[in-house]
This record gives sequence, structure tokens and C-alpha cells, in this order.
Amino acid sequence: MVKLTMAAPAALLAACALAGCGKEPAGQAAVPPAAPAVAAAVSAPAAPAPQAGSGSAVHARMMELLRAVYGAATAREQYVLAEMPMPDQRDAVAVFRLEPVAMRELADGRVALVANAQMADDNEEGISSHATAGLLSAYLLRQVNGQWRVEARHENIAELGSFGQFGEVEWVMLGEGRPGFTVQHGGTWQGYTISHLSVFDLNERTMRDLSGGLPVYSSDEGACGGDKSTCWTTNGKWQFEKRAGARYDDLVLRFQGYEETRPEGAPEDAARERKEQTGMARYKFDGRAYVLVEGENIVRGI
Repeated sequence: MVKLTMAAPAALLAACALAGCGKEPAGQAAVPPAAPAVAAAVSAPAAPAPQAGSGSAVHARMMELLRAVYGAATAREQYVLAEMPMPDQRDAVAVFRLEPVAMRELADGRVALVANAQMADDNEEGISSHATAGLLSAYLLRQVNGQWRVEARHENIAELGSFGQFGEVEWVMLGEGRPGFTVQHGGTWQGYTISHLSVFDLNERTMRDLSGGLPVYSSDEGACGGDKSTCWTTNGKWQFEKRAGARYDDLVLRFQGYEETRPEGAPEDAARERKEQTGMARYKFDGRAYVLVEGENIVRGI
């Protein structure tokens, strides 16, 4: 099933782009992405994204939306098989297994959908390994006369996470009239764990990660054996805080954690000294990305 071609006309993609659905799949032309109108506020504080468990009503609704984007012919019960651009080579396309992750109804009538893609093999299974990120796509749709109209389509815009999956999606307000979402993603390698936070604006014509994946958690708990002189865990809780007159609110992280150390060369049965850690980091949007303007991000890399 793995197919990689340069972005000449692709029959599957063209057919999918012209398909739509209401309660049942139906032919409704999808409009090309337009400059999105400013959306009304999503309810705040943000709630965890609905879970896409197979067989759930939420999953069924999200699959309805994916069928509207790519056409009924591409859809299976739990996923869609779609021809999409490669994340790092946009003029090349391949066949991906695309699964819904989270959806949100916006106050202006649009519905936002986030999905995860993996390149598909000949059995329509995702091709992934520990080092393989999940591929994030996001869509905005509106129901008009019982038919779903695709207003924005952002395919394979970020590579996040491991084992072909990214983590939890949360819906947030990034500023006045600016609904968005965050994705927490990362992985564990040989007992070391790290997690990052990425931020996306639903109103951006060209959607991208506005934070660049800020580290919000790390730990070596799974590797903290007797031979190690230093062990740690640091956890950051984040929130958006108003900045008067700014396009985007500030992103503020507050950290708690600990570090346990003993002198190099000390016996392995020697106790480590534990020190509690706290900290804060404030990020301001500088017109292109969130940049650190106050404090320090104390999350260790791995």
C-alpha cells in the first residue's frame, strides 16, 4: 500500500476532495480553504478533548467528518485511507491511514477536527516504530443545508510523539476571538521520558506549531538505578494568561519537581540528597512564535 509519487494529479485525492456527506455520505462539493473568519470564543476553561474510542458516538461523528473531507469510498469503520502530502516534502504524496483524535464545535457554527496519520502498508496498517512520530492534520467544517462543507484542510502539518501517535489534544482560547488547540506529545526511551507542548491556531490560513514544542515534563525515573548519581522528575503545568492588546495571550508554565544527587564516585548504596524544585517560564508571542520573556524552563532534556 505504500505509494510515493510526486504531486502530479492524484485520482484518489481529487475524488476525495469533491466528496461530502450529511447524515449519510452524499455528493457535496468541498470549497477550497478560504481566509477563515474570526471565530467566536470556545467555552473556557478548556475541557479535555472527547475521546475517540472505537464504537463511541463521538468516534462515529468524527468518522462522519472525515468522510466529508475524503469521501465515503476512502472510509473504513475506524479510519480513512487517504492520499496526502508528505510532512517534509510537500510536493510528494503517499497513502496514509488517518484516524480521528478529537473534535470541537465552535460557537460560530464550525466544527474543528484533529486526526492522526501513519503511512499505510499493503494491509492498510500503519507503518510505525518507537522513533516514528504521529502526523497531525486539522480540519474545519460547516454544515450547510444538511451537508458538510470543508472550509479548511491542514494535512500532515506536524510530526509529534512516538510509535506513530501523538498525545492529548486540548481546546483553548489563544486570545480574543482566537480558538486553538494544544497537543502534548513525547515518549520514553530507555527509562527516560519527556513531553512537549505544541500550540495551533484554528484561524491561521497556514496552520503551524506556534510554540515549537516547549518541554513541559521530563523524568529519568525508569532509569534511576543505583549506579546513577543524579535522578530527577520535573512537571510543568501550563495556562494562557491575558496580555492587554496582544494578538495572543501569554503562555505561562509553572514547574514543580525534584532532583536527587550524591557525589560522583560515592558508593551505590549511599543515599542521594533530595531537593525540591519550583520554577516559572513565561512565553510571549513575538509575531511568529512563542518566545521566553521571563523566568526559565527548568525541564531537562533527555
